[in-house]
Amino acid sequence: MTEEGASKTLEDPSVWEDSDRVEDEILLLSNEEIMSRTRLLDHDIKVMKSEVLRISHELQSQADKIKENTEKIKVNKTLPYLVSNVIELLDADPQDTEEDGAVVDLDSQRTGKCAVIKTSTRQTYFLPVIGLVDPEKLKPGDLIGLIEAVVLPMTHKEKFLNLGIQPPKGVLLYGPPGTGKTLLARACAAQTKSTFLKLAGPQLVQMFIGDGAKLVRDAFALAKEKAPAVIFIDELDAIGTKRFDSEKAGDREVQRTMLELLNQLDGFSSTADIKVIAATNRVDILDPALLRSGRLDRKIEFPHPNQEARARIMQIHSRKMNKFDVNFEELSRSTDDFNGAQCKAVCVEAFGRIKLLEVKETNFFLYSVSYNITISELRQ
Repeated sequence: MTEEGASKTLEDPSVWEDSDRVEDEILLLSNEEIMSRTRLLDHDIKVMKSEVLRISHELQSQADKIKENTEKIKVNKTLPYLVSNVIELLDADPQDTEEDGAVVDLDSQRTGKCAVIKTSTRQTYFLPVIGLVDPEKLKPGDLIGLIEAVVLPMTHKEKFLNLGIQPPKGVLLYGPPGTGKTLLARACAAQTKSTFLKLAGPQLVQMFIGDGAKLVRDAFALAKEKAPAVIFIDELDAIGTKRFDSEKAGDREVQRTMLELLNQLDGFSSTADIKVIAATNRVDILDPALLRSGRLDRKIEFPHPNQEARARIMQIHSRKMNKFDVNFEELSRSTDDFNGAQCKAVCVEAFGRIKLLEVKETNFFLYSVSYNITISELRQ
């Protein structure tokens, strides 16, 4: 391109986008000077492009960090949904009454149970309110522990998945005989519309090596086929006692059966439609491996019924019988330390005694005498 052609090109208004006229300084430059300035501008443009690219990478890096920190904040906000172990339970007693007009600390005025917990992230927290239900406020029919551990995870699985909570795999029911452990396990299976599979601990103790473990494997395999299912293991202490060194073949077979049970408890997900409910009268002799988190997570105690519960139990078992106006409140005071099975036996045997006497006309006095005689016999 000649100098004259370059001058004509520079004078063309279409070349300049941001200016309507060409500066006089540029018009006075020679072709070599213009080319030199063009190369300098190209170099500046390349530097700016590299700078823009670097800033874009930094922006993406910052965006990734913001996303990561947002996830961390979200996790930190959901600490109550983390798995934790209770280290210590404390009784919160209110402090001395504050003077009139003074500032009152509401936390110091709370009463009830509080807890110190350790989460799965190895952090320790103090919980002033742990959500425990006062035993005095419980009514017959309130199955809070079993509903949270068995019923809700099977009937409302999506809620647990949305919260990211791993529901318990199993529940251990412990308490004296006759307090309704088996009955409530059946009730859980009925409420969740699940298949109920019952295993007895003594039945799993077999003579030949491997037979007990095979029964456990077959039971869990059947539960997976019939899911949703509830596996109820009664008398767990027959196979779940603490392990010890023994030379007897029978003791070793019992331990092999328990190891197979531990393996099966670890072999299915907590979100599966299979729940294990175990019952025992001797929780103190069970192996710690059975009671750890991830296996039998929840432990629910079944004590003897109180006076109100005994009256309600006898009313339930007497509702289908022809009876006069029996004072169940008085009978409940006479049946101190009776379990649920004994309360049922009082009703059944009292009515059976009246029928065996073949009395044509019954009255309140006859029913009262029959009940009291039955209670006296059951105490022996």
